[in-house]
Amino acid sequence: MTAHITPLIIGNWKTTPATLKDAITFIKNLDKKYTASKIKLPKKGYYLAVPEVFISEIVKCSVHGYIGAQNVSGISLGQTTGETIPSQLLSTGSTFTLISHSEVRKRGETGDERAHKVALSLQSKLLTILCVGEQTRDKQGNYLSIVEEDIKQSLSLVSKNLFSNLVIAYEPVWAIGGTTPATPHECFEVVIAIRRALSSLVGIDYAKKVKVIYGGTVTKENAHLFIQEGGVDGLLIGRASQTVSSFMEIINICHGT
Repeated sequence: MTAHITPLIIGNWKTTPATLKDAITFIKNLDKKYTASKIKLPKKGYYLAVPEVFISEIVKCSVHGYIGAQNVSGISLGQTTGETIPSQLLSTGSTFTLISHSEVRKRGETGDERAHKVALSLQSKLLTILCVGEQTRDKQGNYLSIVEEDIKQSLSLVSKNLFSNLVIAYEPVWAIGGTTPATPHECFEVVIAIRRALSSLVGIDYAKKVKVIYGGTVTKENAHLFIQEGGVDGLLIGRASQTVSSFMEIINICHGT
């Protein structure tokens, strides 16, 4: 990550907290700590992917953050039950969405579904965070080709003019929730592969517009290492974003690096 880029710090609440009241209390406490920070922070310096049912109310009370969704469908307006389309997310005040988090893929999302999700999300002008990452690492380096092919398939329906609103989140599945996170070096080599895949799709000028972030057991102890040495433009944070103190610590660390 180059020094002049403001890091993207994206939290993923998953299925927490238990109630809307808890969610609002969290945001108010987070913003209070944000305002009191001794680090020079931008007016808005964090992103939170929250349960859809909370978005409209959290948007109203969040002062220093951007609020978004954890997933979106790749279908159009019509007669499908239980799905949310990009325009509906936008109407709630959502500014971004995650797409293809490893947990969503595990539930059966296909490559074709993924490609349509990304295309419709970007066409709707949502900041779109596409998650990619290998299940395991092999000594031959085949995982790099797997990630590159994933990116090419997922972006196969996207016009290059929309790449400026795209973020790639590298989340090595083997590191998520584990005791052994990826190292900044392991992250960096995949970032290079991601950049290579993007350049082969749309050329280096458009590829440069895409931010690449890291997600996979991010903690206050390793956050700065990924920012400094991992070649990324920010972080996708799971469990550590579900507690005000730990999330705020990481925000301070990343903006102070």
